[in-house]
Amino acid sequence: MLKTKKSFTLIELLVIVGILIVLTAIAVPTFRFFERESDLNNSAEEITNTLRLAQNKTLASEGASQWGVCFTTTTDPHQYTLFKGSDYNSRAISFDKIHKLPKSIEIYEIDLFGGGSEVVFERVTGITNQSGKVFLRLKANPSKARTISIGGYGQIESE
Repeated sequence: MLKTKKSFTLIELLVIVGILIVLTAIAVPTFRFFERESDLNNSAEEITNTLRLAQNKTLASEGASQWGVCFTTTTDPHQYTLFKGSDYNSRAISFDKIHKLPKSIEIYEIDLFGGGSEVVFERVTGITNQSGKVFLRLKANPSKARTISIGGYGQIESE
């Protein structure tokens, strides 16, 4: 009685490797798309949370001062800064906390009352005179965008 060994042939192995390469080639771009979209959502939430933090620091009179957030589109990548002071130009620089956006995300429009690029909250009330919207989008796919809304009475939300 002859015993035969069962094994894979070279052709079968090459077919399996080829299938794995094709599946990987399909999966990687899809994964990158979801990663970029996740970066967009996370960035919008982080900006929202930073605005709320500035508002809370102001309401708590931390440092006996107002707090705000300034958006900068002249740097690469774009960034925003949590600052202490009544405006960005006269701020206490030692308290700055700079947040850089991922390279795949950009601030494509800042539409704040008065035309500036900063939001400062009023002590005691937590309201702002710089209400408006900040718009984020994916650089690679501009149709994917998020909006951060800042209301005059201090409401902040990400859409």
